[in-house]
Amino acid sequence: MTCQQTGWLPSQVWDHPAVQQAFSSYDFVTAIKLIREIAGLSQGDIASRTGLSQGEVSKLEAGRPLTRIDKIIKVVEGLGVPAALSPIRVPGAPAIPVTPVEPDWDDPVDIATAVDDMLASNTAPMAIQAAEDALLRIVDVYESDGPTGSSRLASKTRKLRSHLHRLLQGQQPPSHRTELFRVAARISAVLGYMAVNAGRHDVAASYCTEAVTMAQDIGDLETIMWVHGTRSLSSYYQGDFAHAATWARTGIALSPEHPQAIRLHVNGLARALARQGDHTGTIRAIEAAEGLTARHGVTAALTPCISLEPYGVTRTLANAITGYVALGDTAEVLRYEDEISEHVAESDSDWTRSLVRLDVATALVLGQRPDVEHAMLLGRQVLEDAADGPLILSVVQRAHDLRRSATNWKEVAAVREYGEALRAWAATPRVRQLADSVTMPASAHVTGRTSPRDGSTDHAPGRVPLQPTPGPE
Repeated sequence: MTCQQTGWLPSQVWDHPAVQQAFSSYDFVTAIKLIREIAGLSQGDIASRTGLSQGEVSKLEAGRPLTRIDKIIKVVEGLGVPAALSPIRVPGAPAIPVTPVEPDWDDPVDIATAVDDMLASNTAPMAIQAAEDALLRIVDVYESDGPTGSSRLASKTRKLRSHLHRLLQGQQPPSHRTELFRVAARISAVLGYMAVNAGRHDVAASYCTEAVTMAQDIGDLETIMWVHGTRSLSSYYQGDFAHAATWARTGIALSPEHPQAIRLHVNGLARALARQGDHTGTIRAIEAAEGLTARHGVTAALTPCISLEPYGVTRTLANAITGYVALGDTAEVLRYEDEISEHVAESDSDWTRSLVRLDVATALVLGQRPDVEHAMLLGRQVLEDAADGPLILSVVQRAHDLRRSATNWKEVAAVREYGEALRAWAATPRVRQLADSVTMPASAHVTGRTSPRDGSTDHAPGRVPLQPTPGPE
């Protein structure tokens, strides 16, 4: 602001930026100090012009603020403060016309460019959909993709994860980025499940943490609950049934009526409680899972074990069978098996068929009226089916559990024949490779008793012992 000389003070006083700032801030202390310095005035000069006493001027410069409006008016009038600079309007002074200030509007071209920049993306919507479709195909073929299916599919899934992580390093609008996070979180969740099935619990834990972190950022509750189910599964595999139950309960507590709670109840909580001998808790968890399947109207078909969708009826009942095996309730095992047998027979899941058969066989051996020969026949069928088809660690472990459950009948011909067939099958390179790759502790026995604390087993030195499996996942 440039002021013309008015009154008795030179114009450079009013043109000084610090003076202008002081008056605009009602800072009369600083204003009077600056005026005296610029114009070379004494406190007496200021007092004679403003009607203030020299003592008042001295106190003002010492920091005592000027607050009375009558004295402020005297100072403004006495100093001859230009109207454009005065913080107050002096009585009788002409009004200062206000000149409208035109805003510095943005250029329309700049606005359009900014919108384009904000919505720019290195990821087309179809690319996100393609990644999700690829994940769904992996899930669909996980149980039936040949002898090396699970390991080969894990490599494919890792490649898909890396692809999405590269995309996330770029720029996307919020809607695209949310979808990218959702698909990336689910890919990590699936990798966590695959790692559990391979016995790599350390890797599984990292994948699960990554999946939950990403899912939490976008509020993807379904994926978070699914990952808690996988964490429960990992603890179960390691024989830590207490933590398996805790993970399941934690996931259920997030949304007790959510369809993802079905898996948490029957695959996580029920089986972990059964292995701890909690008969009442096991039954309640199974009943809770069955109640949710009815309320949500889930499919009766056998869903893939690794599917991120809610458990279907058949998958739920297949897991309930495993719980009843641990409880030693052969009647319930056979009742449930009869209810799902048609759906299991029609499915493409060789793993599930094998695991249900092994569950039933174990129940037949441990029941009040053992049918050892039928049990061994079922075991032989599993070994024959798994000779060339897809293989999962659960089948290997459960097959050995069946042999251990029949120890009291080792002189029976059917038991000896099953034992010989099992040894020959377990000695094949693909089974040995799978068994040797795992990182699991010594197992509990099929009845749910924990293994000895000294780690002693009936396995060869240097081999990682096989432990009971969770059954149909």
